[in-house]
Amino acid sequence: MIVRRGRPDEAPAEWAAYEIWVVELEGAVRGWAAVRNLGEGESELLQVEIAEEYRRRGLASALLAAALEGTVFLEVRESNAAALALYSTVGFVVTGRRKDYYRDPREDALVMERRKV
Repeated sequence: MIVRRGRPDEAPAEWAAYEIWVVELEGAVRGWAAVRNLGEGESELLQVEIAEEYRRRGLASALLAAALEGTVFLEVRESNAAALALYSTVGFVVTGRRKDYYRDPREDALVMERRKV
C-alpha cells in the first residue's frame, strides 16, 4: 500500500481545486481524499472515497493518517455508521450538529474535529 499526494486528475473534477491524497494498492489508485487548508494549522476533510471492493482493509485509515495534519474538521451524515466509526478510530470527536445539512435524503450532519496533538 502506498499513500501519497495525488494529482487533480486522480479524483473527480469537482475536487481538483483542493489538496488531493491517494492510496494505491495492487498498482492502482483505490481511494482518495480531498482536503481544504484553512490556514494556521487547520484544515477541513471534504471527501474520502475508497473503491467498494477495497473497503474494510485499512486503506481509509492509512490515507487519513498521511493526509491530515493539525486540527481538522469535517461533517458526516448522522446515519453513516461506517464513517463515524472510521473517523473515531483516527481521533475525531463529535463537536456539534448542523441541522438539515444534507439533502436527498434530508439529514443532520455531525460536526467532528480532531485536534492537533
